[in-house]
Amino acid sequence: MNGPPHHRPSTGRVLAYHMLANVLIQSVWFGISSIMAVLARKRFGADDWQTLMITAAPPTLLTVSIFWNALLRRTSIGRYLVINWACTMLPLAAAAFAQSFWHLLACFVCAAIGAAGWPPVAGDLLKRFYGDHLRGRAYASINSAMFVGMMIASYIFGHALDVNEDAFRWYLPTASGAFGLGVVMLQRLVHITGARDRFPGSLASEPLRLGDVFRPLVHLREILRSDRTFYRYEAAFMTYGVGWMICNALLPVLATDRLKLSYTAFAGATQVIYPLCMLVMTYPMGWVMDRVGAARTSGLSFAWLALYPLGLMLSNDVTMVGVATVIYGTAMAGVHIGWMLGPVTLAPSPDRVAQYVAIHTSLVGLRGILAQGLGMLIYRMTDSFIWPFAIAGVAFLWASWQMWRLRSATQFAAQPHAIRPAADSAPEVAAIP
Repeated sequence: MNGPPHHRPSTGRVLAYHMLANVLIQSVWFGISSIMAVLARKRFGADDWQTLMITAAPPTLLTVSIFWNALLRRTSIGRYLVINWACTMLPLAAAAFAQSFWHLLACFVCAAIGAAGWPPVAGDLLKRFYGDHLRGRAYASINSAMFVGMMIASYIFGHALDVNEDAFRWYLPTASGAFGLGVVMLQRLVHITGARDRFPGSLASEPLRLGDVFRPLVHLREILRSDRTFYRYEAAFMTYGVGWMICNALLPVLATDRLKLSYTAFAGATQVIYPLCMLVMTYPMGWVMDRVGAARTSGLSFAWLALYPLGLMLSNDVTMVGVATVIYGTAMAGVHIGWMLGPVTLAPSPDRVAQYVAIHTSLVGLRGILAQGLGMLIYRMTDSFIWPFAIAGVAFLWASWQMWRLRSATQFAAQPHAIRPAADSAPEVAAIP
């Protein structure tokens, strides 16, 4: 993939490079964050509410994603990626020296703030590298590679902790280096594809003022009020998020208190099976997404996802957790694609993609603040997993109904994927092999 920047490589080569970089970045983060709550509980003696703090940090702190988007508009992609790496992985490397739960939590919270900066640039790069007619399949392919990496990373981390609970002290710095290599690869990819380092509308030449810090919140409100399709799309995802956050908050408690799972068993029944199912189903769902659009894909996935909390509710051993995870993984393949490509599709122009993705990501944090605490509170009040998991199932069904009503909206009905005309679309390139 060497050569002058103006000689754009084939889409297949761009995709292969993009997939490998994404594995090094996202697989590392997800492999760590998925097991951190169990590590806190087993190694540092975290109680239920402390466990919730660890579990809630990544989704809740996605709220700050909208502020990361403000930085993205004021700097180059290359510099932004380096800043994001430093804010995400350097705190995790520092967590290798943790001697208490609170030290571990502080490092992980800082890392979660950094991780919130990934979705805006991820959506931005998808718009830069791939045309509308193949973006769903490209995203599915990138995620398929990421899921393989996630399976490997999660299993290695879980098994290493079973052998020695202090294995995180060497694993976290190593992961930080892998993430950095992925950043270097993405910087190179932006260069060799000839993609502009900034979209029109960049604010790089403007000085940063105090009011600029709060302006993204004003823009969030304005966009949701003016773009009713995007508002309704976000409302459906907000409802879905209530169910997801409840399950996410209670899974580590279920695994440790009721089922007494080891690190390896937990990783195998959740963080290995889940990405395996995603791997199998993501490309088919990308194909579906390119043909029926984000609303229909997400609505059907939400309905299937309603069986997941029921499976957790009935779990009494590691096998049942695995069965529930199969349901979860197959459903989330469609949700995951709709989660990213809905905002990418609804953005009115390429330079607004990162902003729409950032708004979408920040609202994840909002529902995380509300729903995860609610799930834990109901569990502690009733001393039972039945009620919070039942509420989660109802939320998934309601979200499916909301999204199904949205399927006939003009923006979704006209063209499933390339919804609105863009003044500066990504260049058309050869089809993905």
